[in-house]
Amino acid sequence: MNFLEKHSDTIYFIRLNVKTNSKTQAIVNNGSFLTIFLTSKPIQNRANKELINLLKRKLKISSNQIQIISGSKTKNKLIKISFLENVEEEVIRKRFNQK
Repeated sequence: MNFLEKHSDTIYFIRLNVKTNSKTQAIVNNGSFLTIFLTSKPIQNRANKELINLLKRKLKISSNQIQIISGSKTKNKLIKISFLENVEEEVIRKRFNQK
């Protein structure tokens, strides 16, 4: 199983495991899911907002193209990413690996 699942040419689903209250932001690929370390605490939706901003920066898309499908109150999340044009899976993987 893979953390990135292609639904159509412009829609992808990403499986995440979120660790909050970390010292630094980081993304670790564990094969079947991504582990994302966030500095925010999971209070008043701060961690979800930080997650969306991090994904927005990494994937170079706007925040309205990112949707939390499931797990908004848990550490395991399913995220829907809607691109405006066709994007290859390899391009998305490279963007996650960039510093």
